Amino acid sequence: MSSAQRRKTVLIFALAIALLAALAAIIIPPVTDGEELSPQYYILCLAIIGCVLLVLGGYVWDRSLMQRLRDMSRQSASLAPNTDHDEIHDEVIGLARKIERMAQSLQKLEASYRAVVEDQSDLICRYTPEGKLTFVNGAYARFLGRKRLELIGQPCLPLTAGLIAPDQSPLPDAAVFEHTSNDSNQAPVLHSWTHRSIKDSDGHVIEYQAVGHDITARKEAELALVAAKEAAESADRAKSEFLAIVSHEIRTPINGVIGFAKLLRDSSLTAEQRSFVDMITSSGQTLETLISDILDLSKIEAGKIEIEHAPFSMRDCMDEIAALFGPRAREVGLTITTSIAPGMPVLVNSDHNRLRQILSNLVGNAIKFTEKGGITISVAAAPEEFFRDGINRAVRLQFSVRDTGIGIPSEKICQLFRPFSQVDTSAKRRRGGTGLGLIIAKRLCERMGGAISVDSRVGEGSVFYFSILADYELSHGVPPLAADCAKKVEATS
Repeated sequence: MSSAQRRKTVLIFALAIALLAALAAIIIPPVTDGEELSPQYYILCLAIIGCVLLVLGGYVWDRSLMQRLRDMSRQSASLAPNTDHDEIHDEVIGLARKIERMAQSLQKLEASYRAVVEDQSDLICRYTPEGKLTFVNGAYARFLGRKRLELIGQPCLPLTAGLIAPDQSPLPDAAVFEHTSNDSNQAPVLHSWTHRSIKDSDGHVIEYQAVGHDITARKEAELALVAAKEAAESADRAKSEFLAIVSHEIRTPINGVIGFAKLLRDSSLTAEQRSFVDMITSSGQTLETLISDILDLSKIEAGKIEIEHAPFSMRDCMDEIAALFGPRAREVGLTITTSIAPGMPVLVNSDHNRLRQILSNLVGNAIKFTEKGGITISVAAAPEEFFRDGINRAVRLQFSVRDTGIGIPSEKICQLFRPFSQVDTSAKRRRGGTGLGLIIAKRLCERMGGAISVDSRVGEGSVFYFSILADYELSHGVPPLAADCAKKVEATS
């Protein structure tokens, strides 16, 4: 017998003896005095005797149970004599420890999950397919101004808002919707709700979860942004219309000034008067160019400019540019060279006038900022995909305008394609201009499906590259004669 069992046996017998001593102490005094025992004494004695019997019966039962366990242990040992009881005991202890660690990990995970859910500002709730709440986070309870226990079992917000029909069975597995609800202060709040089902391992729906994100500020910002955008577009349209009207109205008197200045120049004038008339004519032409540029820019910004689509000869277009700027180049001792790469179609379909406007702006700037050398205008064709009709084919026309001028500092290149922006803004600059030519060229290139860029070094010159998207008929795809691929117009001082 082990020490624990011995201690248990001693305690049980001591308790039995104490109960018997108490019984004797109750019965003996009345017996020695010759008194008759009352019924209460009999009842008390019977209770004590019953307690003694219960204690002794429990002891006997415990001893018999322990004996049975020993017998079973001996039988199992006899059936499996090779079994190591210590190993079994260690395995049981190890398994118990693993279960304990898993339980602790599960408690930590649940605590972390609850912390994450509670820290969310979004409204999170879970509910049965009937729409009754089974869980709400703190944000949900604070939004309604009620306690959690009061909300459990109550209808969820998606149900009370009418977003989920109470008779809809089954509910959708996933849904996204927006709804405005009043908070505890009766202030309207717009939420974006995400509803989804929670299923068990067999795919059966256990309950549903919904998360409501407050998008009131975002919606207000979006509405304010739309209103600001509409206001800006309205102001931009008003500005463009104003510029168009004013430019058109100013052009009429300017044409009158230039016309009468030319008539006055043909009359008999002194040399001084003739110089004055030339200055009037030059100023009028400069002002007319400025008005035309402002009018074109306003039309482009307002989206009212139309891009034509008609066939023209690239060879003729290049000759026109060379003829237009040839006299001006000869006055300053420059040469103009035009070059068309092999493979250029005879006729291309695009806007001839707008292309000539782009080239005029770039060549004019090149002459303005070039003191010696010359300007080279080149164009090449890069055929692209065929159209569905099988007759026309897209082609990207790639142009370059190269000069040997003063060049542009690298830190000033980013200012080139801005309205009214000039590289030299000092009061002593020698070369005039409004700063609109390049921004007009950039906008026209973009409207014609292309882009424009520049590469320049100070003292070595600049190269402006731009491209437009055009097309041509396959019957016009024969390249020009080799003799016409390069033409040089030289201007000498």
